[in-house]
Amino acid sequence: MIESLMLAVLLNGSPAESAEQPPVAEVQVGRTAYQGVREAALRNSTRGFAPSLYQGKWYKKKWEDERKCIMRRESRFNYRAANKSSSARGAYQFLDSQWRVSLTHMLMPEHKDRKKEVRALRDKPIHKWSRYWQDAAFYVAWRHGKGAKHWYYPGSDCIG
Repeated sequence: MIESLMLAVLLNGSPAESAEQPPVAEVQVGRTAYQGVREAALRNSTRGFAPSLYQGKWYKKKWEDERKCIMRRESRFNYRAANKSSSARGAYQFLDSQWRVSLTHMLMPEHKDRKKEVRALRDKPIHKWSRYWQDAAFYVAWRHGKGAKHWYYPGSDCIG
C-alpha cells in the first residue's frame, strides 16, 4: 500500500490528489513501475545504504551485512566521500592512487560487453564512480571474503 501511494505521488502529484482515485499507471503496471522508479532513483543517489546494485559473479547476499558495516565505518554511507588526508575515496574508501586502475582491470572480465565504460573509470576518481561501479568494485575486491583484509581495522566488528 505504501509503495503504491509513493508511486502514485511520483507519477500523479500530491498524496491528496492520488488518494481520490487510483492512479492510472498503478492500475496498468502495478509494482513493476514502482520498482523501475525506485531503481532509477537509487542509481542516481550518492548517500545511504541500500542493497547492492551490483549482483554479478562476486556478489553473495550473505556478505551484505559486512558491506553495510564497512560502508558505515568508512564513509557513513557516502558514495562521494573523499578523505582529506589521503587518496581514500568513495563509499568503501579505496585508496584512489593505488586502486583505481587495478579495480578496472578486476572489473573487466565480467563486464566485457561494457569495456569502454570500464576503461573510462580509469580517468575518474573513485568517489565519482556511480553507486553500481563502487558496489561492483567492493565485491570484486572482497572476493567472497578473501579480500576482507583490505578493510581490516583493529577493534572493528565489521569483519568477523
